[in-house]
Amino acid sequence: MAELNYTTRSIRQRGAEGMWEVTLSHRNPLTGEVVRTYHKVEAKTRRQAEKKRDELILDLERKGGALATGVTVREFMDRFLDYKEESGTIEPSTVRGYRSEAKLICRYIGAEKLVSVTIATVNDWMACMSKDGYAPKSVAKPFRLLKQAMKWAVAQDLIVKNPCDFCKPPKRVKTPINALNREDRTRMMRLARAAQPQPLGVAIELALTTGMRRGEVCALRWSDLGDDATITVSHALGNADGGFYEKEPKTSSSRRTIPLTAHTFQQLTAMRAESRRHMAEFGLAGDPYILGTQEPGSRPYNPTQLGKDFAAFCKMNGFSCTFHDLRHTFATMMIAGGTDVRTVASYLGHASVSMTLNIYADVDPDAKKAAVSKVQDCFDMDFDLDDGPAAAPATPPAPGISFTVEQLEAMLQAAKAQQVGAA
Repeated sequence: MAELNYTTRSIRQRGAEGMWEVTLSHRNPLTGEVVRTYHKVEAKTRRQAEKKRDELILDLERKGGALATGVTVREFMDRFLDYKEESGTIEPSTVRGYRSEAKLICRYIGAEKLVSVTIATVNDWMACMSKDGYAPKSVAKPFRLLKQAMKWAVAQDLIVKNPCDFCKPPKRVKTPINALNREDRTRMMRLARAAQPQPLGVAIELALTTGMRRGEVCALRWSDLGDDATITVSHALGNADGGFYEKEPKTSSSRRTIPLTAHTFQQLTAMRAESRRHMAEFGLAGDPYILGTQEPGSRPYNPTQLGKDFAAFCKMNGFSCTFHDLRHTFATMMIAGGTDVRTVASYLGHASVSMTLNIYADVDPDAKKAAVSKVQDCFDMDFDLDDGPAAAPATPPAPGISFTVEQLEAMLQAAKAQQVGAA
């Protein structure tokens, strides 16, 4: 960790006898500006004052620079996010999310001096957010960002310790999965097919039969459609300040090849043939987005617009769900249908099977009830209820044995005496 160097600007006797004012300067590692700080030391002579000054400098350099800077949390968060963006280590869509979360932080503690942020400051901020109606998840996300930023501040010698290391966000309450039941998902599929080849209808069928995310569906190109009735998720659309852009999938596991149902493959194959015919008619070439404009410089179906269109579709047809709930619907119906969890995880592009289990383990009570039959199959006996009266036991139970209080006390004394004798 880089050290700050303090330079003496002046030392002079001020005020009451025995009080000296020491002026120091150092370069603020956050802003690059030269900062002057003023300190008081108590000494009888100048030599003693200079010794106290040297001890002060050693202490300040050991503790870090923010002890004497006036940087606010808002200024610091702006600089931290600029650093993250310039580093190129995170996606522009992630930066956009971070800036949104930073606004929540600064709304409550933005005017606080960085050096003044304590454990109590962080806890009070989260308590205020909770009191204002923010869900635990909405509090936890900006808390994790602040913790990450404060860690960087420690590394930059701006603060001595990270107060977030000693705080915990509100306990997250697991949100119930909103998956469509068999009747609703069947009705939705029929409506979607009736609307095809309109992009919304195709998008709904893809989500219900593959479990793809909204950004993945919108990023599909014709080159991703295989002749073996599969489709490959190779990109996704991310949302940055300048609009949507094409990016790598969420994780390495998100890059995957998914088998298609017969109808989905047939529909996409017909759409691809029509796209190629249209392109050839005008002497064009390219690889358009499946749900986008069919031209060389194809424009994708905007994921935000897809969400709005789907919301309107649900309102018109009496559904209560989001487009992402179609992913949940796919996962729950696959697990309930007996598909092993590892296969479901590969469909969804989860990094691990445990992630799939953590999300979908308790979403289908009917599947739990159906599992009872598997328990019964493990025994070579009949588990059906007997309508007649319970059979009497072959041997009646032995009568109970009881003792009086006096008898119990005598037995206890005898046991103690026996232990003493054995010792």
